Amino acid sequence: MSQSRGYLDENPQLESALDWVQQWYHIPTLVVLLGFMLWNRVRNYSNFFVDGEVLFSGQDPWYHFRSTMYVVENWPATMPFDPWTYFPYGTASGQFGTLFDQVFGTIALIVGLGSPTEQTVGAVAIVAPAVIGTLGAIPTYFIGRRLGGRIGGVTAAVVIALSAGTFLQRSLVGTYDHQVAEGLLQVTAVMAVMVALSVAERDKPVYEQFLERDVPALRDTVGYSLMAGFAIALYLWTWPPAVLLLGILGVFFLLWLTIEFARGNSPEHVAIAGAVMMGAVVVFELAVLQTLSITATDHSLLQPLLALAIGVGSVFMAWLARYMEAEDYDRNLYPVTIGGIIVVGAVLMAILTPDLLSYFVDQVLRVVGFTSSPSATQTSVGEATPLRNPGVLYRYYGLSLFVAGVGAFLILFNQLFDRDAPAEQFLMVVWGAFIIAASFTQIRFGVYLVFPVAVLTGYVIGRVVDWVDFSADDGVEAYQVITVIALVFTIVGPLIFVAPSAAAIGATAGPGQEAQGWNDGLGWMQENTPVEGAYGTGDQQSLEYYGTYQNQEDYDYSAGEYGVMSWWDYGHLITVEGERIPNANPFQQGATTAANFLLAPNETQANQVLDDLDEDDASTRYVAADWKMTSVYGQYNGKFFAPPRFYSTANVSESDYYGTVVSRQSGARFNYRTQAYYNTTVVRLYEFHGSAVTPQPVVLDWEIATQNGRQVRVTPSDGRAIKQFNTLEQARTYVANDTTSQVGGFGTIPAERVPAMEHYRYVGSSERTAYESTNYNRGTLVEAQSIGVRFRPAGNESCMANETSLPLEQQNFCMSDSAADIMSTNTPAWTKIFERVPGATVEGTGPANSTVTASVRMRNAQTNETFVYRQQAQTDENGNFEMTLPYSTTGYDQWGTDEGYTNVSVRAETQYQFTATGTQDGSLVPFAGTTDVSEGQVIGENETASTVEMEPLIQTQPDGDSQTNETQTNDTSTNTADDSSSGTSDGSTNTTEALASAATEQIRVAP
Repeated sequence: MSQSRGYLDENPQLESALDWVQQWYHIPTLVVLLGFMLWNRVRNYSNFFVDGEVLFSGQDPWYHFRSTMYVVENWPATMPFDPWTYFPYGTASGQFGTLFDQVFGTIALIVGLGSPTEQTVGAVAIVAPAVIGTLGAIPTYFIGRRLGGRIGGVTAAVVIALSAGTFLQRSLVGTYDHQVAEGLLQVTAVMAVMVALSVAERDKPVYEQFLERDVPALRDTVGYSLMAGFAIALYLWTWPPAVLLLGILGVFFLLWLTIEFARGNSPEHVAIAGAVMMGAVVVFELAVLQTLSITATDHSLLQPLLALAIGVGSVFMAWLARYMEAEDYDRNLYPVTIGGIIVVGAVLMAILTPDLLSYFVDQVLRVVGFTSSPSATQTSVGEATPLRNPGVLYRYYGLSLFVAGVGAFLILFNQLFDRDAPAEQFLMVVWGAFIIAASFTQIRFGVYLVFPVAVLTGYVIGRVVDWVDFSADDGVEAYQVITVIALVFTIVGPLIFVAPSAAAIGATAGPGQEAQGWNDGLGWMQENTPVEGAYGTGDQQSLEYYGTYQNQEDYDYSAGEYGVMSWWDYGHLITVEGERIPNANPFQQGATTAANFLLAPNETQANQVLDDLDEDDASTRYVAADWKMTSVYGQYNGKFFAPPRFYSTANVSESDYYGTVVSRQSGARFNYRTQAYYNTTVVRLYEFHGSAVTPQPVVLDWEIATQNGRQVRVTPSDGRAIKQFNTLEQARTYVANDTTSQVGGFGTIPAERVPAMEHYRYVGSSERTAYESTNYNRGTLVEAQSIGVRFRPAGNESCMANETSLPLEQQNFCMSDSAADIMSTNTPAWTKIFERVPGATVEGTGPANSTVTASVRMRNAQTNETFVYRQQAQTDENGNFEMTLPYSTTGYDQWGTDEGYTNVSVRAETQYQFTATGTQDGSLVPFAGTTDVSEGQVIGENETASTVEMEPLIQTQPDGDSQTNETQTNDTSTNTADDSSSGTSDGSTNTTEALASAATEQIRVAP
């Protein structure tokens, strides 16, 4: 060391440079780290502007944008109640529309010079999370410096800058959500509490000083404690469930005051700081009180009462310590007394207010239960699911996670042997323990975890640097340099080289394909459906979009206002992008109702769900669905798994709708469907557009094998998971003799006939197709390859084994042993919009006691997708029948949005075609007829019934010969008779069906 010192003495310029670096190195280091953090978060800024619109990442940012726009329109007020979601009730915004939205609404007003456009507000909202995330490094640095000196602060800043955890993911550009603000404000509040505690321990205020009004002695403790209370209040104002921090502080004060007195110190000083800061929280929270109930999701009595309890408890513990000391009680009785008081209080609550106690226990377990089993509904919310794979924490935080654990151990060790150990260090351990427990219980709380990890890592590094005495004042030895370099690589190395790195996460920022798919479809809805208040009336919009409405339990909607049914994930998108009122939203309001509708096994039950919601003059009129809602591949973002967890009509689970078969060849997991899946309303709408669908003579076959000690379904050893037959009767006979098989169950092929829907029609969609989703394509490929389906590229009639070089939208599916397509070859829209209509009545005559099939070919102008709607009815003994049909064939231009109805993009290419088989002179004869159905009839404006008289297509001659009827009808589909291609409803093929096929050919459309 002396040699180093001598060398520095001989080179004063070098010594001066080293002194400057040692004193000021943290400033340029922090500037670089902050610059990297901001750049990494905003570099994909342009990705969020698509076709002149601002898009967001995730669901909640859409509603925060709406809340911010309300602030801009009604500054400085936040939205008290919103009738534009949760039809037919409306809702209070709760934890949305808080300080977070006020701040950025104000910034948008400044940027927009007092009247910002939606694009300006959107641009501010897009960049807001990145700025907040970058600012999070500042209080992290100061906490790290308090614990581990300047090097500890810099280390903490390095960890937060390079970690790829939840805080980074929630602070990327476009993720306009309060979670990132939660992180910043919680760590800021903790820093403020640390300062208040250290000042209280320094000045040692006592009760008598308040009586004597010793302002100079109390000024710092009271002032800093008030500031800490204000910092906590800012956190609560941004996110009412921030009572989490109040709980953490309550536990801290309980433990610390007990420890202090037990080891011979006075707990009064810290108790005073706690009482003052909690008193401030009470005052600040009462200023924004919204409800007198006890709830964590609103500014309720919970926040001020909990703060009051902590403040009063701190004062009581200080008084009890004085009393026991004055009476010369054994100090070890203090924790026993405190513990007994808590037990007695809990017992009294259990007797007097059991519901309140149960609420608190449930909240604690829900947030920090660590190993508590989440509810089925909770697991359908991605951010509320438990941390299933703890190994992900190493990928996020590297070795700093373990170093932080060492730091917590060192602090606790120091607390045992140093009676003057600072309270702020113990606070770090309590804080870190709660946050790690919360992060395991719900992954959303991982947004906080980086802060205790960073500052505790900084504490360890500061201690080690002090231990090796790394200082230029006394010269620098080799071992000291090696130690510091080793520390740098220990902390920084895994953060940079273990995937995913922070830079890699930053590069992924984008609005996501889902936002674009729904934006497209909801744009169609906004332009082609009547505005709220105009349905059926043609009036102007009666519900002001950014209007102010008083808080209420149940909003009374006016005539012409209506709801849009969809899964709750998409509610905010429907409100903001569609400017329509969803029945369910990401607050999980209406989730059970949505599940009951989407999974309803028949139209009667689905209608009843909506009828129960309808008001006298306002009803649910539309249904919006995307491909994810029918996808059974959760690993590829499919959402069908979620509704069964909310379904209340019957006790069901995912296994009632689909199961898994493992491919022997690839190990891929293919999900087959049960008939219950095909009977659900959401599948009948999105996949079949309300049309009747019949099974085909194909069988899905599997075998049972043991893998890893468990019995699983696997594809057959002969490699043929799909087997084709000539008739349904043959297919069902095979299944009857093989319990490990079923008819259909893949693609859009059911095992049994699915009847048509009478009151729902496909009216419009996004232009974006499901094929533009990587996840949709992955699920389709897994399914196709697992069951032995090969591909026939468009324009090529030969099957090509595993031909995957072309995009899926350019491929058609075909069987490996047949050229017949058995999976859907349509190009499905990403988002589809359906309308609930009265339907048109068709009255007709045909052959007596026969099945009549109505069919019409439809085309969606948005995607050029075509399909055939089919419905069946039975004639009576006189040959009369009646149908209710949801699709019109004429009159589209007479009933549009100006008249209060839908400007439908899905329109008919043909008249309705009616076919049946009857007898004439003892012979089976095909009958056919056609009719039109007007738009006015479908929407109920024209109650006149359409009529059709079916005529035989083959005339029987007296000599027994027959001839074709020359009367031709208009064109229809290639398969209007529901079961003509696959046998009758019971699986047999007979002369009746042959004649029905002949009738079909007589009225067949050209492709």
